[in-house]
Order: sequence, then structure tokens, then C-alpha cells
Amino acid sequence: MGTAGRSVKGSDMTIYARAARFAAVVGIGLSVLQGFSGIAVAQELQTIRISAVPGSIMGVDFRAGIAEGFFARHGLKLEIAELATGTNNITATINGSADIGYADIFAGLSSISNGFDIGLVAPNNGLGQNWFVLVREDSDIATAKDLEKRTVALGAPPQFKAITSAWLDAQGADPSAVSFTIVQDQTTYGSLLETRQVDAIATASSVNAFRWIADHKFRLIGERNLGKLRLAEGSPIAGWWVTRQWYDANTELATRFRDALRESIAWYSGLSIEERARHFLDQTTVDLVALDKKTPGVLELTAGSYPGFKTPVDLEKLRVWIEIGARYANVPKGVDLEAHILPTSRN
Repeated sequence: MGTAGRSVKGSDMTIYARAARFAAVVGIGLSVLQGFSGIAVAQELQTIRISAVPGSIMGVDFRAGIAEGFFARHGLKLEIAELATGTNNITATINGSADIGYADIFAGLSSISNGFDIGLVAPNNGLGQNWFVLVREDSDIATAKDLEKRTVALGAPPQFKAITSAWLDAQGADPSAVSFTIVQDQTTYGSLLETRQVDAIATASSVNAFRWIADHKFRLIGERNLGKLRLAEGSPIAGWWVTRQWYDANTELATRFRDALRESIAWYSGLSIEERARHFLDQTTVDLVALDKKTPGVLELTAGSYPGFKTPVDLEKLRVWIEIGARYANVPKGVDLEAHILPTSRN
């Protein structure tokens, strides 16, 4: 009996997944996978050039999805270049050195206000679960309000100032009374605080925060869980941007990218903590299991599920986030961002 009409499951799908993963890793197209009804990758993979922030900042679920072959199954090969900030990534898409660039919403707004015709092709919804503000163990700072008239180190993207300011405001502190120092390389935060060049540091990275706690004996202050502060819940705070010209010429490619991205996140969200930790080790070389033994809690926080790419843009929640940016981080006002939310982000 032939294979026509036979569904693919069990060991067959395992073989196919391995083949797709191999194609993604080595960057070649599969010819034809024989013997499976409805599964044939007859063409070479189409390359999309991606400009993204470093893996130490961005979650590993996207990169784990690439390694597992989700993008290859959609006929895509991703070439990834890492740049320091979202603004750099948008610039790469504008000058043509990248097709798709990852950046926060505020970087996109600034580019649009400067006359560049870019659009959001896939959103990253939600602020994430945690915001870590650390001080030295011997510091007299105990609460968010104690940061008034002090200096806090932040990353360059305006969203970091907006988040920290909203974090302060929600806990009774005056953000305008706090001095912010912008630091391009977030890996230097620990030494800045240890040498007393700043009074506190703020980061979304649980790995970095727990490493600094372990290595420098820093401590956390204030509310770590952003969900409890209810800051812009569900709003897209970042995402993947393209030029309108590229999107109009490659709408089908953009749709495949969006679909593969969502499938990757759905798959990753279904993994156990231990499985996510293995992918985290593969993508970043950081052993969360070992780190958790030194600083209990980092494994659960870092390897937790963050399904930010799974859903379309909620325009009303986006408006709330833009208002927060305008209030706290001098984000441009009066920009019709909704006109730059592309169809792949709306459905």
C-alpha cells in the first residue's frame, strides 16, 4: 500500500522535523522529502535578512524556533545580524542592509515622525513580567521613593525610561526628581553600580539581575512584578519593522515570517521549564539550572512563558502605551502610528 493520503505523525514527523532543522542550521533548501503525503519542500529556502538586538536582551524563544525548524517549514532562512539598539535595527531596514528589524514602539514612532515610511509587521505584546531595580547591599536606598535625587542607570531605548518612570510613579516616587544615566552596553551595569558611579540600575533581564546579585551582592528594591503595577498590560511595546516598499513587494514573505514566529512562540510556551532551560543554554551559553543554585528563583523567572508574539496588535492598548511614552520619555506626539500597523500585525 502506498503513502498517498497517509497522515504524518510519530517517527515520520520526527524525521521531517530533523530534516527541516538541519536545513535551517546549515542554510540550504531541502529538495523533496519523499514518502510523506502533503509534505514537500521543493524549493530552496528564501532568505530574509534580520536585524535584531543581542540575545542577552531579547528572549530566546525566537531563536529557539529557528533552530527547531519552524521558519524552514515556512520556506524561510533567516540571516541575523545583531545591533545594539532598536534604532540601529530600523536604520538597517531603511538603508537596505536588513529586510526586517526589531525595535521598540517608541523607536518606530521617532522614525515615522522623521519622515520614514516604515510599518510594524509583527508585534511583541506586553511588558514582560518583571522589572529589576538594584542597589548596593550597603546602600541606604530601601524604596522607590528613596531614588529621588539619586542616579539610575538605564539602557538607551526610550522605553526603558518610560518603564522605569511609570514604575517609580506607581510606587509613590516622582520620576522628575530622579536622574537617569543612559548606558549603551547593559553588561556594564554591574561595574557601574559597584564602583558607585550610579546609585541604582534598572533592567528587564532576570539573568543579568541575578548574576549581579550573586557576584556583587546587590539587592532588589520596590515591586519587581510589573503585572501588579498594571502598566500598559497587553500593549505592543516592540516588534518587527519593515519599510513599506519592502512589505508591498514581499507581503507573502512577511506573512510567512509572521506565521512562523507565532508558531515558534506557541511551541515554546508549551515546553517545560527544564526544556526551556536547555534551549536557553543552547542559545546564550548561560546555564540557568546552575545559576539557580546560586540565586534561587532565576530559573523560573527567566525560563517562564512570555507569549508576546502570539497575538495581533490591540490598538486601544497601543494608544495607552504611546501616552505613557509621551508622558515620561518625550516620545513624539501627533504621529498616526495606526496607519503604520501593517495587515500582518492586525490579524
